[in-house]
Order: sequence, then C-alpha cells, then structure tokens
Amino acid sequence: MPNNEVETVALKKELLEQNKLKFENEISILNSLSTTWGWSPDTLLGGILLERIPSSQTPLNISNFNVEGDTAVLNVDVKLVNGNSCYFDDSLYLIVDHFDGVQMFDVIAKNIGKGDSCRVLVPSFLAYGVRGLPGYVPPDAMLLVDVRQH
Repeated sequence: MPNNEVETVALKKELLEQNKLKFENEISILNSLSTTWGWSPDTLLGGILLERIPSSQTPLNISNFNVEGDTAVLNVDVKLVNGNSCYFDDSLYLIVDHFDGVQMFDVIAKNIGKGDSCRVLVPSFLAYGVRGLPGYVPPDAMLLVDVRQH
C-alpha cells in the first residue's frame, strides 16, 4: 500500500476512535446530569434521555404516541445543558419519520402524544453536531430541550 493510503487509513481509524470516545463521554455527562436532577428518564435512540412531565389533565398513554405519518406540532425551548437559552419555537411542525430537520425532534415526537410534555437531554450528534446552528447553538453542544405537543 502506498504511504499516503496507509496514513489515510490510520487517520480514519483515529477519527473514529475520537468520535467514539466523545460519544461515550457525552452519554456519561448526560446520565450524570439526569441522575443529579432526580430524573428517571427513558433512554431513546442514540442516548437521548427523555423525562416525561406528568399532566393532571392527560395521563400518560403510550397508545397516544405519534406514529409514522402523524403531524406533530411541538412547542420547544432549546437550551444548553448549563441552562443558557438557545431558542424557542412555539409551533414546530413535523411529519413523524419524514422530518428532514434535526433528528432529535423526530425521535422526541415519536415518544410523546397530544398534550404531553417532556424534558430531553440530547447528545450533540443528534442535535446540531459539529456545526451547531450559527447564532443560536454552538458547535458540539449537548442540549436540554423542553417540549410540549399541542
């Protein structure tokens, strides 16, 4: 194998290892935060931690959760895990499993139903990743998201 191919393979292997360690560290931090805050979250795709907020008007009923093709309208308050606000959207519309935005919202929408609320801790790769959302979310940010479905 020519020298530059060996270096390319070694670099790819190193990048994969670094990404794996970063992911494991983020999950550890999110687990620690949820424990410190007294949450008993469900662990969803990719390490998202979702804590349902009970409502006296609508008891939790898994059969009411959104499924593929449902339209969900979410009220979202996105913060950094330190509590600093990133942005608020009171009418994020999405079609479950057909949303081409940030993956965390599709995952969240599949785990709540109308009238439900939840708090969610999201690792950076399921949020806005290495690019962030310029002007709102910094690169590689782990997020705390408060969600209510209309």
